[in-house]
Amino acid sequence: MVRVELRGVVKEWEDFRLEIGELAVKDGEFLTLLGPSGCGKTTTLRIIAGFEKPDRGEILFDGRPVNDLPPYERGIGIVFQDYALFPHMTVFRNIAFGLEMKKLPKTEIERKVRWALELVGLSGLENRYPEQLSGGQQQRVALARALVVEPDVLLLDEPLSNLDAKIRERLRGEIKRIQRELGITTLYVTHDQEEAMAVSDRIAVMNFGRVEQVGKPLELYYRPKTEFVARFLGLSNIIEVETTDGVVKLGNIELKMGTKGRVKVFFRPENVKIHRGSEARVVDYEILPGRVRLMLELNGHTIISEQPLTDLPFDPERPPKRVGVKIVSFTHL
Repeated sequence: MVRVELRGVVKEWEDFRLEIGELAVKDGEFLTLLGPSGCGKTTTLRIIAGFEKPDRGEILFDGRPVNDLPPYERGIGIVFQDYALFPHMTVFRNIAFGLEMKKLPKTEIERKVRWALELVGLSGLENRYPEQLSGGQQQRVALARALVVEPDVLLLDEPLSNLDAKIRERLRGEIKRIQRELGITTLYVTHDQEEAMAVSDRIAVMNFGRVEQVGKPLELYYRPKTEFVARFLGLSNIIEVETTDGVVKLGNIELKMGTKGRVKVFFRPENVKIHRGSEARVVDYEILPGRVRLMLELNGHTIISEQPLTDLPFDPERPPKRVGVKIVSFTHL
């Protein structure tokens, strides 16, 4: 496996500029590019693959510049959003295509394709055609085709976006299992925060052509460095207040911030613990699978709390008009 690095990469269009000062995918790491549509994550992937040429900057594989190498010489395997399978070929032939281009012996192609079929759970379906497969099975074929050539780097561009939620959840677990089993350096593109949190060793959050923050999933979730990262990764509470001697006062609740002046206090809904009391007014209330979501008014601020159904100090079907609140973990932006 190899380490992938981008250094000073810039790509400009008339109305958009992609600029990545430095980004590295470690040897054997699963790194996800996460961000809204149009933020530059797919363009970044295409630059690494060699389908787009940057205006300036370097792409390095294990310290070796690959800017001038075509995609087929970079040692990559790529899985596209639309599968890109050959409809006139069987599953076996689709997976074998890259090996046939390398002119490997038939016995070697047979062995490698059988291995790939077993790896992605499609053994026994090798004689079917793409139209005879479900969307999830077609995506497994695309993944097997990318892996069978034993690439140094695996690139996946929104590979699950065309699948329904249940299949998407199951297949993302399979992708992570395979990545761990092979130890392959992987770069994954998605706009789905839950998907990114579930599969990634680290996440690079992108916005308007720049990387806002790179870190482990829980680091980004609980310790975001920017308001964009805080809001993009799940529900968030962000309240702007004036501190007094480094202390934020919300009614009878005090939060020690360690900073003075105007500050944005950040905390997640699950960090707002509910108890019997009257600090906050219940503005709205929703019962969700396994949990409840409360919209609360606290000292002039609207905040969100999410609690497991089993942790509520009241009957979930009869919420009170006021509740006690304790903010157990917070930071500032």
